Amino acid sequence: MMRVESLFSSFPSIYTERLVLRQMAAADAEDIYEFYSDPLVTKHLDWNGPTSIEDTRMLINSWNHAFEERRIIPWGISLNSQKPMPIIGTVILMPIRGHFEDDHRFPLTVGYDLKSEFWSKGIMSEAMQAVINYSKTHISPHRIQAEVYPENVASLKLLKKLGFQEEGVLRQYLMHEVTKTFLDVVLLALLIN
Repeated sequence: MMRVESLFSSFPSIYTERLVLRQMAAADAEDIYEFYSDPLVTKHLDWNGPTSIEDTRMLINSWNHAFEERRIIPWGISLNSQKPMPIIGTVILMPIRGHFEDDHRFPLTVGYDLKSEFWSKGIMSEAMQAVINYSKTHISPHRIQAEVYPENVASLKLLKKLGFQEEGVLRQYLMHEVTKTFLDVVLLALLIN
């Protein structure tokens, strides 16, 4: 396992057969805003995505700032076959509380989004497997968990394929940022050690 200092000394890009998981920059704002503007993408989120390209730049900046503070690792997903490499999705890994240097007392949580035209092509499965492998090698968490809406069948299927087990429904656990309604989520977890 890497020490936290070396883990955060530079952004940890990950390369797979088809993908590059990389740090997002202000130049990616248009791509990210485009896929968050798709109601199919935001249908299963607790927010409606950024409201403008400028808001997206601020979101990217906040993610990068949180990385510098060792609170999250926010990867942008690109296809390595496309030049330049537009962002087509995200995977964000973070401790449920605190920072990565909190000696793994807290589970990690993972969230992800993908441009709808790339659904059902194995892209998110490949990205998530890469993040899980990275976590095992460099972070060694005891537990990684995810929260999914019960009606998000594709996401539930993906996580179970990756070895996550369903642990139950957290009733009215999240409040939607825009509608202010409380939402149920299914909690799934992968035990590493």
